[in-house]
Amino acid sequence: LPWNIIAITFTNKATNELKERLCGILGDEGQNVWAMTFHSACCRILRKDIDRLGYSTSFTIYDTADSERIMKEIIKDMGLDDKTFPAKYVLGAISREKDKMVSPQEMLDTAERTGDIRALHIARAYVKYQTQLKDNNALDFDDIIYVTVKLLLENEDIRQYYQRKFRYVLVDEYQDTNNMQYL
Repeated sequence: LPWNIIAITFTNKATNELKERLCGILGDEGQNVWAMTFHSACCRILRKDIDRLGYSTSFTIYDTADSERIMKEIIKDMGLDDKTFPAKYVLGAISREKDKMVSPQEMLDTAERTGDIRALHIARAYVKYQTQLKDNNALDFDDIIYVTVKLLLENEDIRQYYQRKFRYVLVDEYQDTNNMQYL
């Protein structure tokens, strides 16, 4: 049945092509297939249940410019040199941690344990960044997937709902998925 299928793509263009093909084959029933990007599918899940993680379902999504603006403020407030810790660099490091499903506190604990000063500054910035996002009821692009995975891992009832709903999971270009997308 179409509503038991989720078909994930990487781009909006591929999603639109897939939807056209599905509707060409299935008619109006093609609209019942969840054919969308990873981020669109995750947003759909989050709009329904993100309140379980302390966000409002009317959360906003920060783009790259929003994230960089916030990180520049955090770097300045921390008294760090923005040449040594450029916002893009710090955000890239945070993104890599999120892909490994490492929370701000876990990164901070590791940095403190290892004594890596650079990692410690980034971890502290990560803590402040995520706190500010949550205070603003906002997610960045990485959080859309990270928070969805967290939601599904921590809430068995929600996870089971989607496991029962989607009997068929199709992922275009599966070999290109990163760790979070895989999860």
